Amino acid sequence: MESYIADSADETLRLGRSFGASLPKNAVIALFGDLGAGKTTFIKGLVEGAGLLDSRCVSSPTFSLLNIYEGNKTIYHFDLYRLQDKGEFFRSGFDEYFAAGGICCMEWSEKIETELPINSYKVNISYLGQEKRQIEISRPKAEIFVTP
Repeated sequence: MESYIADSADETLRLGRSFGASLPKNAVIALFGDLGAGKTTFIKGLVEGAGLLDSRCVSSPTFSLLNIYEGNKTIYHFDLYRLQDKGEFFRSGFDEYFAAGGICCMEWSEKIETELPINSYKVNISYLGQEKRQIEISRPKAEIFVTP
């Protein structure tokens, strides 16, 4: 597990940008953290790094559950906060995005944590102070992405 300290929203954005630039297609990013912890800010950076898009196009899809950002790589941004249960996610066919050739980012992923793909990246963001955050990233083993 990698652990970082971000002293500001700008640092969280930069870390997300660097992380996003390293992601392969079909990566699934499960984000964990309290309300206002910085999950959307991290995704804004990720969208800049992976999709080569302006982070101003990113907004949390709290009511629609999914926003799609088309860029160098397509980013599927889920906000599962209002999800009634994990069955709703699968009944809606959202799991098909896991292998759609883009990158899936899921805020409030604890709602479907037991059903996440084995090759998911996990990003936990926690408060350390007013602007300060601890960001922990668990990466899957590289061989999981190798296809025969």
